[in-house]
Amino acid sequence: MDTISTARELPNRGQVPNPKLREGFAGQDMYVIPRPLLAEARVHPLLRSICPTDVGWYPKARYHFRDRPTGAQEDHLMLCVGGRGYVEVDGHRNELQSGQLLIIPRHRRHTYWAADDAPWSIYWMHFVGDDVGYYLERTPGPGKPAGVARAAEREAVWLFRGTLSALNSGYALSNLIYAAQSASHILSLLLYRNSALPLRASQAGPSRLESTIEFMLEHLAEPLHLRDLAAHAGCSVSQFIDWFRNQTGQTPMAHFTQLRIRAACRLLDLTTRSVKAIAIETGYADPYYFSRVFTKGMGVSPTRYRAIHKG
Repeated sequence: MDTISTARELPNRGQVPNPKLREGFAGQDMYVIPRPLLAEARVHPLLRSICPTDVGWYPKARYHFRDRPTGAQEDHLMLCVGGRGYVEVDGHRNELQSGQLLIIPRHRRHTYWAADDAPWSIYWMHFVGDDVGYYLERTPGPGKPAGVARAAEREAVWLFRGTLSALNSGYALSNLIYAAQSASHILSLLLYRNSALPLRASQAGPSRLESTIEFMLEHLAEPLHLRDLAAHAGCSVSQFIDWFRNQTGQTPMAHFTQLRIRAACRLLDLTTRSVKAIAIETGYADPYYFSRVFTKGMGVSPTRYRAIHKG
């Protein structure tokens, strides 16, 4: 339940504004999808992964204030594109500035408010879904800000505007599907294709996966073995295989082969090097074996692949 009761004592910097407003800001845009309609629609497969429940845009939201003693029922993304404000999650306070994002997980006690001297402009989204955890694990922590690169911010704003426009047309299933796919794109962009978010901002699992794949890419031409990859990841071979399969859905060596084939495709497309030279460059001393592996992976031989007109 949201409250606007008297705020607890806070330092002057970050003082809760008075008066306090939940909404009603000039130029704002906001949609709250009716919960009975949402529950009915979410049986559709395209609404299961990520589904927005509330989406909004609050420009220069002076006196904006929310207090949720028991948290929200959904996870909550905030993208600040101007000004600043403050967010407390479980008693820990952070400043959210322009060019930053944060996520407040569901059911976590929190309060947030716009700075009185430079009220924030924020795009925000509440969301649910089967794949929420994959996005939450890429954040620095509950309510902790992360940087957003300018290019990522521009694209995210464009996606938010498209989502709001779709919901403005009504809550037909087609609009909800569009909004859900846009929400997935926004989260993927901000948390996986955002150059301002360091790889190490993620928790141990994802950062170790990214480090392992980077290690594979750096050693494509070398005879890497499972024991080498496991040693790099800091675990036994059996643990490494299970962990990698859980993270990617395939075995480590299958993924390594896939990376080699992808590199070979680029060399075939962008250079005039011989198939033998490309085989060696991607870790295959025997060009005939390379051709068999490539054909199995791509469905055509390297020579045939190079001859195909692309684009």
